[in-house]
Amino acid sequence: MKFLKGVSLFFIYPCILFGSGIYIGILLNNYFYPRQVQYIEVPVPMQQAEATAAPKEEEPPAESVEAASQKKEVINADTEYIVEEYDTRRDTLVETVWNIPPKYLGMDRDAFVTAMELYAASPPLSEQERGFVGLEVRSFSASRVVVRMNYAYVEPTKSFYLKVADNNIVVYCDDGETIYMYTSISALTLPEAVQTQVVKGMFIEDEAELYQFLETYSS
Repeated sequence: MKFLKGVSLFFIYPCILFGSGIYIGILLNNYFYPRQVQYIEVPVPMQQAEATAAPKEEEPPAESVEAASQKKEVINADTEYIVEEYDTRRDTLVETVWNIPPKYLGMDRDAFVTAMELYAASPPLSEQERGFVGLEVRSFSASRVVVRMNYAYVEPTKSFYLKVADNNIVVYCDDGETIYMYTSISALTLPEAVQTQVVKGMFIEDEAELYQFLETYSS
């Protein structure tokens, strides 16, 4: 028994001393080296990060090739300008290719049609003499424009008659029935004596007298 007791004491004392040393070492370490707080970076999902970030200004979408191709076509210096002269009485058609008039350059279809309508509403005297009765735009593109000019050509005549139609002066051939040309001269702008004559049918002896009348009363 004494032997066992001595062995037990011999084993227990060192364990107690060893445990006490470890405990004292921990206390001293915490005293001289306080524990530091560690910060761990936690990854944030991409969608959440984009949601919290400041909103970016949207950039305007670049113009696509298809959208560019849909832009309005306009007349340019290379546009082929074709004039069809149609005789409404004989049902004949003559086609001529002309250089595009500079005043039409840069026009799109709407602008060109408007210009043609203004031309038809007030054609020049030279066109009226040929029997011009109207026009239409048959085709329009940047490469080719087709305009049909309609004429009611009349046989040569030596004398003429001036009459009133829709308040404007109309020139008739010597038979008094065939229209030679339309004018933009309003009968209301003529002197009273001349108005009386054209209402009855004013006789014009020849072309020289006709041109003098038109030049005198044209606005």
